[in-house]
Amino acid sequence: MIDLKILDATIYGFGKWVDYKIDFSDATCIYGENESGKSTIQKFILFMLFGLTPKQRTFYRPKTSGKMGGKMTVLHSEIGEFRIERLDEVNNGAAACFTKDGKTYDEAWLKEQLNGMTAKTYESIFSFSALDLTEIRNMKDEDLGEVLLGIGMTGSNNIYAVEKQLDAKIGELFKPTGKKPLMNQKIESLNRISDSLQSFREVEASYREKKETVAQLEQELTQLQIEMKEEKKVAFTIEKQLHALPVIHEYHKLKKQLEDYPETIKFPENGVSRLEKWKESLLPLKSEWNIVAGHEKKYKQKIATIEQDLHAKEIGQEAKGLLDEKKRIQSQCGELKKLQTAVSHDELQLNEAMDRLHLGIQVKELASLELPFYLEKAWTQLKNENEQLKLESEQLDNEQKQLEQEKHYMNNQIKQLKESILSDSHVHELRDRLDTFKSTQLMDKLKRDAKKREEAQNKENQLASNVLIGSIIVAILLGIGAILTDYSWLYTIMLLTLVLGIGQWLMTKRTNKEFDHVLEDYHEQSGQQVTEAERREAAELLEMQEKYKSEQAALQEQLKLAHIQYIKWNEKQNLLAEREQRLEEQICRHYESHPFLKQMEMAYWPELYHHLKHVLKLIKDWQKHMDEVATLEKQLAIDQQNLERFIEKLGVTNSGEDLEEKLQTIEQIHNVQLEKRKELNYYKQLLADLKEKQRELQESMQTYETEIERLFNLAAVDTEELFYEKARQSEEKATLEKELAKTTTQHKNLLSTEGLQQFGKTMVTETELELNRQHTEESMQSLESKLEKVRENLADTKAELVAMESTESYSTSLHQFEMETEHFNQLGKEWAVLKTAKEILTETKRNYRANYLSKVIEVTTLYFKEITDGKYVQVYAPTDSSVFQVESIDNIRYTVNELSQGTIDQLYVALRLAISEIMSEKHGLPFVIDDAFVHFDSIRIKKMIAILQQVAEKQQVILFTCRQEIASAVTEMKQIDITEKVQNI
Repeated sequence: MIDLKILDATIYGFGKWVDYKIDFSDATCIYGENESGKSTIQKFILFMLFGLTPKQRTFYRPKTSGKMGGKMTVLHSEIGEFRIERLDEVNNGAAACFTKDGKTYDEAWLKEQLNGMTAKTYESIFSFSALDLTEIRNMKDEDLGEVLLGIGMTGSNNIYAVEKQLDAKIGELFKPTGKKPLMNQKIESLNRISDSLQSFREVEASYREKKETVAQLEQELTQLQIEMKEEKKVAFTIEKQLHALPVIHEYHKLKKQLEDYPETIKFPENGVSRLEKWKESLLPLKSEWNIVAGHEKKYKQKIATIEQDLHAKEIGQEAKGLLDEKKRIQSQCGELKKLQTAVSHDELQLNEAMDRLHLGIQVKELASLELPFYLEKAWTQLKNENEQLKLESEQLDNEQKQLEQEKHYMNNQIKQLKESILSDSHVHELRDRLDTFKSTQLMDKLKRDAKKREEAQNKENQLASNVLIGSIIVAILLGIGAILTDYSWLYTIMLLTLVLGIGQWLMTKRTNKEFDHVLEDYHEQSGQQVTEAERREAAELLEMQEKYKSEQAALQEQLKLAHIQYIKWNEKQNLLAEREQRLEEQICRHYESHPFLKQMEMAYWPELYHHLKHVLKLIKDWQKHMDEVATLEKQLAIDQQNLERFIEKLGVTNSGEDLEEKLQTIEQIHNVQLEKRKELNYYKQLLADLKEKQRELQESMQTYETEIERLFNLAAVDTEELFYEKARQSEEKATLEKELAKTTTQHKNLLSTEGLQQFGKTMVTETELELNRQHTEESMQSLESKLEKVRENLADTKAELVAMESTESYSTSLHQFEMETEHFNQLGKEWAVLKTAKEILTETKRNYRANYLSKVIEVTTLYFKEITDGKYVQVYAPTDSSVFQVESIDNIRYTVNELSQGTIDQLYVALRLAISEIMSEKHGLPFVIDDAFVHFDSIRIKKMIAILQQVAEKQQVILFTCRQEIASAVTEMKQIDITEKVQNI
């Protein structure tokens, strides 16, 4: 089940609504008078959920806005909150859905979230109005079942039409006693063709026997051909075996020689050459081992001599530490000279910068000046704000001039249109002219009809006169008869005949006279004549009047918009003045904190900030350089003392006065010691290299000896002589195997795989192969004679069949019968499908009605009982022979037609609420009601509102009404009055 709730909606443009937002977060009652746009809002909700066709969107396009569409925020029970947006000009009105995680989805995704719900389904289940209240009066059981089925399945009422279409199609295909349906006609046609085929059935039996004979002969012929092919294959194999016989003998000879050798001989690959290689590599290694041992003794004596001439290790480390400071000391000396030069240069730049500022302040004052990082941005903003205000002031002046020009132009246009509009009397005169023209056309038609009527009138007068004369003659004859026969009743008949004749004559005269008076009246009224040109001129003038009035109304609307623009201009002007005042206050605050700004234009304040930052940087650089000079002088004095103390420890008397000479003396002594230590390290390294060389030689010799031992192990021997003997045997066996493989390759070229396997096991003689070849030739000759005989029988039988098939009567009738049968089968399948669909539809209606009707009536009873305050306690569903019935508290039943209009409406509202509640178990969508309580009194309205508020706790309810008393009765629902909003649009 899905549960969907509308949170809010924003209408960009839809009908009369433009830029309007509605909050639907709670149950909502929207009040508005007639023509206030309630139905438009309801249609907008359907548009956002399900969309509209291009024609429908054109109908709801707003007159005062170029945008058509809007957005709506909904809360989905599974997905959460997301926004639906539709615009007529974007993707042909398709929906774009935006979820909270930033993803975007299309129309198909929205339909999936609505669980297949369509606009028509939604209106059938969750929406109804006062126009739907009359449906319940004549609703029967079948009707209610169809409504439930249509709503539950498709949301439409097309079930009747589908059932009728199925009945019509079934009747077109077949009727048990009919002649016109297609299947009835096909049955008659098949019967006629079947009778014609009866005469061909005897011939057909003989034909079938011959066809079977042909099939048997063809099968026998195929089998013989297969056997012949196999015999030829055997003969070819025997020929190949005879040709390959010498190779087969050679194969068996080589195989016998290989049997004298062991099955496997363990010997390493290229074992002899590998053994010779390891022996040659091992001899020079042993010679080099003796040379390395002599060099080792000489290097040890040299190392002992050098170690006697070296100083203590602590003195060398101290000298190295002092020399490591040499570069630093030299660098610091050079740095001191540069810093002294930089101090002089900083003082010169600082003096020049102070002269360029001309602010009347000293270096000490500038050194204490603070320029926070935000000050530059503040000064820049003040400068930009000042320039922006000047620009906006100019723009407002231009905008004022343009507004005044537009207002003057529209007033002139309205004045010209007023002068062009005709007076009311003139318009009335033009309309009278059009009416007169229509009367003239009607009079012309009457004149034409009068001529025809005059001819008919003459005939009627003549007929009336004849009837009168006839009645007089009959009356006279009756009078004479009465006198002669003395029958008194003849006088009565005479008087009746005379009265009838005279009355008929007077009636005709009166009718013709009245028609003449009508013609005279029309003749009197048609004194004034209007021509076609005058009518056309009057119509054009009236059309121009309508056009002028429309243009005048449009200009008046534009004049109102211009007035609104002028009001907006005044607001902009006031805002500009306030901004100028705030700017002046900010400038004054900066004057207080930095008085020197008064001496400079505001446009140069950002540039001044950069100059001040530059001067402050120069001051900081000068102070920094002075501090660095003092630090370096102190450090160099300490270095002088350390060098003098180390030279005294070495016992050197002539070392110079300055730092560089002392460092040079220490460096010379240290270099001599380093050279000796390098030499010592050199000989130690040579000795270590010799040790490493001895280890490598030992490893190399061990490697070769290991490889030789591994070769002996692979060959499973202990001595070198046995190794060479086994090498000879392995080589001889490999040669025989190559010859055998060569012979096997020749076998494969001459024989098949099966033949190769056969002759590899046994020895075959040439005599045996010759006997096999003779036997095969005899079999082939026997098969050839059988084939010839079968071919002759097959040719004779086929010739007889050709003679029987030369006549086409039977085949034509048979083909027609098959075609008609196939067509009949297709019609039968179609009829069966339609019949099955009809039965399924009937069964579905029955099941669906049985499942849901009882639930709907049960819930309807509860709602109806609550609405009527317990006056009615039971609702009975309609049957095929009766309409809805209700039972009162005193157990009296009433049909729906016996109830008052208000009670009938209550029953229908209860039924629709019940249907919505049952169907909302699958689709939990908002319930929309549009003025469905028109016949409810105040008490019933309160009851109905209470029920709706209960429903709103489980399902969102949106109520549209034009009655103030209904809106006042709603206490727990949000109320929205759109009347004032419509008046402002």
